[in-house]
Amino acid sequence: MSRRALASTLLAVAALSLMLAALSAQLTDGFTRWTFEALRRDAADAGHLLAPAVPLRTAHGETTTPWPNNAGTVYLVDFIYTQCPTICQALGSEYTRLQHQLRERFGAHSPVRLVSVAFDREHDTPIELQHYAQRHRADDALWLIGTPASAAAADTLLQALGVVAVPDGLGGFVHNGAIHLIDSQGTVRGIYDLDQWPQALERALQLGGAPA
Repeated sequence: MSRRALASTLLAVAALSLMLAALSAQLTDGFTRWTFEALRRDAADAGHLLAPAVPLRTAHGETTTPWPNNAGTVYLVDFIYTQCPTICQALGSEYTRLQHQLRERFGAHSPVRLVSVAFDREHDTPIELQHYAQRHRADDALWLIGTPASAAAADTLLQALGVVAVPDGLGGFVHNGAIHLIDSQGTVRGIYDLDQWPQALERALQLGGAPA
């Protein structure tokens, strides 16, 4: 290869590298965010994630739509499936702690309500929802456990919030195990890891107007 041809090839490679770098920077927020989950959380922090008004079928066979509401109620929302033996049970245990703190402070009139959305509609029947509620001593006044009332509603909610639930080939799912802070109008105000539930609760109480 001649020197001129080699120089042309190197210039082309350099130009392509610069184009790829520019595209990567644009897609990853200037290289500061590389994962989808990080981008999702940034969108929540900026108030750009909106939870659509989706009806949930409860453990009692009733249908309710938590948000939007005019009462100013704030929600801490997780996504589970009742047959899950790992992260969903851990989330249930943390929600039991959250529920205890809310009950101790507000009784049945808390400005913050817990919501567990069970996305495996085929298996998350009212009976299974009841079993999950009993296992974690859920109080209906403080903790709503329900599954989207239709497949379309489930897809709409999960897609809007970027919640991923992928079949694991063993009858279960690999899915996001985070706590979503949603205000009374359905805007996601933050996404928290499981061990960040105290911070999620503190922020929820602030949004709910609870006195310090």
